[in-house]
Amino acid sequence: MKLWLPFLMVGCVFSSPALAQSETAKQGEDLAKSVREGSATTILQSGAENSVPGYGGTDIDASKYLDDDEALTDAGVNARYSDPNYSVVIDPTRPEFDPSTIDLSAAKTIEDTPESFLGAGMGVGGSAAACEPLPTSGAAGSTYYETCNQGDQLFQQQQTCTSSLNVRFDRVSTWIYYTSTSGPYVARGGFGAAIADGTCKSKGTFGYCSELKRYGYSPTKDCKDTAYSPEIFECTKELSGLSGTMAGVFTGIDPATGTYWSSKSETISPPIVTRNVAACSYASSAQCVEQGAEVCTDSDPVTRVIDGIPVTQPCWAWSRTFQCTERRPANDCSELDKKPECHFDHNECLSENEDGSCNVFDKVYACKTPDTGTGEPGGSICGGDLYCINGECTQVEREASTEFKDAMVAVQTMGNVRDHFDPETMTLFNGEKAGCHKPVFGLVNCCAGKTSGLLTTAAGAAAIASGPAAIAALATPFLTMFLCDSEEMMLDVKDRMGLCHYVGTYCSDKVLGVCTSKRKNYCCFESKLSRILQEQGRAQIGKSWGKAKEPDCKGFLIEEFQRLDLSKMDFTEVYSEFIDAAKVPDEVQTSIEIQDKIDEYYRLHGGTGN
Repeated sequence: MKLWLPFLMVGCVFSSPALAQSETAKQGEDLAKSVREGSATTILQSGAENSVPGYGGTDIDASKYLDDDEALTDAGVNARYSDPNYSVVIDPTRPEFDPSTIDLSAAKTIEDTPESFLGAGMGVGGSAAACEPLPTSGAAGSTYYETCNQGDQLFQQQQTCTSSLNVRFDRVSTWIYYTSTSGPYVARGGFGAAIADGTCKSKGTFGYCSELKRYGYSPTKDCKDTAYSPEIFECTKELSGLSGTMAGVFTGIDPATGTYWSSKSETISPPIVTRNVAACSYASSAQCVEQGAEVCTDSDPVTRVIDGIPVTQPCWAWSRTFQCTERRPANDCSELDKKPECHFDHNECLSENEDGSCNVFDKVYACKTPDTGTGEPGGSICGGDLYCINGECTQVEREASTEFKDAMVAVQTMGNVRDHFDPETMTLFNGEKAGCHKPVFGLVNCCAGKTSGLLTTAAGAAAIASGPAAIAALATPFLTMFLCDSEEMMLDVKDRMGLCHYVGTYCSDKVLGVCTSKRKNYCCFESKLSRILQEQGRAQIGKSWGKAKEPDCKGFLIEEFQRLDLSKMDFTEVYSEFIDAAKVPDEVQTSIEIQDKIDEYYRLHGGTGN
C-alpha cells in the first residue's frame, strides 16, 4: 500500500504544487514592494490608527529623544542594567554554539541559487526536484459495453387462404347369382372364398322350380322349390372360376346375360361432402395462428347439380386469415464491427433450442469513449513548495512526492466515505439496480447510454435535480420517439455521466423458443469515483455483481472496504474532475487575495485584531 493511504484513514493528505518560475517570483517581489510602500503611505494618513493594529499615532513618549542624542545615550546605559536580554548577552556562562557544527548547506544553496528553491527544476544540493505532472484538461476516456445480436430472427406475416367443399357420391355395382347343388344353376361350391372375404353375401332362397324357365327348362310335376338348396348371392364384383352343377349337362350360365350372373345393378350413396384444405396449409402449421373466424366467400347459388344430382349447401367456400412466424438467420453486428473504438469481447446466449444449442446470441463489444483531453500539459506538482486544494494554500516542507494524483483521489474518497455510508446496512458506496429494454434485431433501443456520447457531471446532476422534464430533454433524443419510460431515460443520463456499471443482458420475451426482446441491467452509483471503486474493488476481493437478471448492487461492508488496496487501482478516468480542486495559483493573484483577506479581517474586527 502506498504511503499516502495511512493519511487517508484520518482524512489528511499532504502534497505540494510547484511554485512559479523565477520570472513569476520576480513579479511577486515587485508586488510586495508596492504593498510595502503603499502601507507606509497609509500609516501616515489621518485616522490610520483605526486601520493599523497597534498604531497609536505619532505623539509617543520616545519622541523626546528626537532632538536630544545625549539623553538617548544615557537612557540606553541605564536600561542595560534593568533589561534581562542584555544580561543574557553579557553573561559569560550563556550557551554557545560552534557554527561549524550547524549544517547550513541548504541555506547556502538557496542563497547561491534561489531558483532551485523556487522550482526551476533543480532540488536542494543540485539534484532534480521531484515533480508530478497534473492531468490534462478534459475528460479521460472510459470503457463501456455495446451489444448486438446474431442468430434466428422471427418474422411475422399475415397469410390468407381459401378452403372449399368437395362433393362426391359412392356408386356401388352388385351382381346376382342363382346357385344350387343341382340343376341349371351355378354350382354352389364356387362361392366359398367370396363369402368368407365378404365379397358375396346371401340374399335368401329362390323358387327352384319357378326359376327353371330362366334357363329354358320346364319343371316336372314332382319338382319341389326347396330341392337342391337353392340360394341367391349378391356380390360386389364379378366372380371368376365358376361352373355349373353337372359338367356336360348344365353349364350354369344364364341365357339372358350369357354369364354366370343373372342380373347387375348400381346404387348411389348420399352426397359425401368434405372440405378441401390443400390450399390452406397454414392451418396445420405450428408457426401459424388463425386470426378470427373464417368468412364465407361463395354462397350463390346454394343448390348445385353434381353428377346429375342436386346438392344444397349454405356455403361453398371460405376465406381464412393466419398470423405466421418464420425463422430466418440474422446478424445486426456490422455497425459495431466497423467502429474502431470497439472490439468483440464475449458472447452471451439469450435463448436455446430444445437440443440445447443456442439460437440467439448477444454479442458483447468493449468500446472506448473518446479522450477529450487537450493534450497540453496540465502543469506540475513539485514536492516541498506550495500545496493548494479548494483555494486554500499553505507552504510546506520540500519533500519529494510522486503521488499527488492519488492523493487527490484519496481526499475525494474520504469525502465519499462520509457521504456514501448507509448506517442501516453498514455498507459503503451502495448502488441501485437500473435496466432498459431492446427488441432483438429491432430498431428500438432504450439502452443507448454512452453510445450517444458522454455528459459532464454538472450537466447530468442539474438535469436529475430538475426532474423528469429536464431528464427527458437531456437523454438521448430518440428515446422519447421510441416511448422509452422514465427509468430508462434516467439510466441513459446516469450512464453517460459515467455512474453506471453494465452487469449483463437476459431474454425478457420469447416466441416459439426464440428470444425476441432483451433487457440490459446496470448498477448505478452516486459518483464516478464510487463506480470505479466498486469495479476495481470487487475484482480485488472476488465480490460478484450477481446475475444479469438479478444484479447485486450492494455496497462494501466495512470489513470488505478495509481489504481494498487503493494503491493498485487506476483512477485515471476521474483525475480531470479533481484537478480544479488542486490548481497551482499565480503568485501575484494569490498575494492580492491574501492582502484582501487581511484587510477584510481587520475591517470586520474594527482594527482590534480580536
